Amino acid sequence: MLNFCSFSKFIGAMGEAIIGEYTGTRLKMLPSRIEAFGRFKKRFPNGKVLAPARTFGGYGSNPYVGYDSSKYPFLYKGPLPKDMSATARIVVIGEEAWTLDVLKKHRKIEKGDLVITWEPGQNSALDTRSISKGKDVGNVVVQRKTSDGLVDEVHDVTFAFVFKAFKPNGTVYKSWPPKNAGS
Repeated sequence: MLNFCSFSKFIGAMGEAIIGEYTGTRLKMLPSRIEAFGRFKKRFPNGKVLAPARTFGGYGSNPYVGYDSSKYPFLYKGPLPKDMSATARIVVIGEEAWTLDVLKKHRKIEKGDLVITWEPGQNSALDTRSISKGKDVGNVVVQRKTSDGLVDEVHDVTFAFVFKAFKPNGTVYKSWPPKNAGS
């Protein structure tokens, strides 16, 4: 993303400026959810949504048809995971990640004070031309147990190749409880 005031470019996966006045500066990561619009409206009946003035092909349209099922990521030339599809979706928390497949299977995974849940009902934005017809990738919620109850935790739902590129020594859980973690 580009900060037009400082002309600094930040890498989304790490939140670090790589060009411009703020080179080397890291943004503070905040917990956020990527969830189906209906779930958002239920949680925040008066919530506001940013809608772009212009989009490629109209709002709800995907310019990268088939991206999340392609064998090789578009425009990426780095190392790929050897033990899973490069475009397998994973849930990343720090240096650890869980495949969406294992999360779908269990629906809820707990590790220490961490609670990760998956529920169906969100279409992939990178599957078909019309997002409303995309495959169901589900809604992921990541929270930590605290004395005040569950609190949303910083996480990312991304692709395996992104995790491999930015966290090459990270652990990916493909089973739970883990039999053999890999990357």
